[in-house]
Amino acid sequence: MTRLLRQLVAPERLYLAALGLTGLAAVVSVTLPAAERGELSANMVSATLGAAVGGLSLDTFLLSRPAGWVFARGRTWVLAILGASVLLSGVAAALFTAVAGVGSHLVGVGSAAGLTVFNTVSSIALRRKSFRIVYSMRAASGATLVGGYAALYAAGQFDGGLWSLVWLAVQWLSALAVCALVLRMLWKVRPAPAPTATGPDYRADLLAVGNLHAGIFAQMMTLRFNQILVARFVGAGPLGVYALAVAALEFAQAGAVVRAQRILADRTGADGPDPTKAVVKAALPIALAAVVGLAVLGFLQPEYRDAWILGLLLLPGSLATAAGKSWSALLLKRRGEKATTVVAFITVAIAIPAYFGIIPWAGVIGAAVASSLAYAVHAFASRASLRRAQPPSHGTV
Repeated sequence: MTRLLRQLVAPERLYLAALGLTGLAAVVSVTLPAAERGELSANMVSATLGAAVGGLSLDTFLLSRPAGWVFARGRTWVLAILGASVLLSGVAAALFTAVAGVGSHLVGVGSAAGLTVFNTVSSIALRRKSFRIVYSMRAASGATLVGGYAALYAAGQFDGGLWSLVWLAVQWLSALAVCALVLRMLWKVRPAPAPTATGPDYRADLLAVGNLHAGIFAQMMTLRFNQILVARFVGAGPLGVYALAVAALEFAQAGAVVRAQRILADRTGADGPDPTKAVVKAALPIALAAVVGLAVLGFLQPEYRDAWILGLLLLPGSLATAAGKSWSALLLKRRGEKATTVVAFITVAIAIPAYFGIIPWAGVIGAAVASSLAYAVHAFASRASLRRAQPPSHGTV
């Protein structure tokens, strides 16, 4: 019985449940008119992209640090870089909201700050192998979001701005919950060891953050900036449909996200077998089911009847992203931040011109095609770089 329960609450299943609840929230949001859902989507993408760009990739950075790094650096250093990332996330979200021309600065900036806090602090819990707890929190936040949306629907409230405020509140509830979890973990190890890092260590941290974040910044611009341009050039209504298709296809990436985090959190090295084939094999049926689900939703809600076509165009890119997440994590462990940065900049150098060239005249169809192309470039560039990987170094940075 115990073994069965552990299988039922395996991290991959919990993450998939969290993603499923987030997807259910997206389904509930289909009850909004497409333009109102577009406003909600614009707020969400400005916030998530703001958190990704301004958050300095601290979640990935913390996961990739060697054992003992947090205590060696000390509480003041960790809080300082977290505070800086929260501030930068808000500034970035405000800029993306202005570029999109759709959405609320309050929601964008506030949600970006909450997302940055959650992602960064939860990475500390993941360093201690608390995958089940963190993913359970993600699932709980998804359930809360579904409940909030359902309450608005029952009350006859179909204002995308109001639904966005509910999303903002859920981000901060999740952030505060994970902060309480980590504070409890730290309480158990009192008194904390005195920091042992020196000036060169801190400077090395800043250099490593810069190298890592440059690549992830480029990667996130590849993944999300197309939605900003859809809002700008095509409008809120088409963005509502396109963002629904993107959210649906992200279901297929759940296993890849968990696997990548496990690779980064592994302190024993990166010489194990490549899990990418199994990740893609698991992602395919989920991606196909997502496309079928979009077709059913389009039948029930005619405003979204084109979502399944967009999902079909996004499907190759979704599978490429699933593969790319594993390859990119392995590449980071084996060759370091510079290798992943090179791959990300190769990709964004192709993606951004393609988005600007295609989206203004081809709309959401062009966005889906250009996105799949960009995701495939990233995956195969990561794989090509990984094949040239040297044995991992075991430095102290």
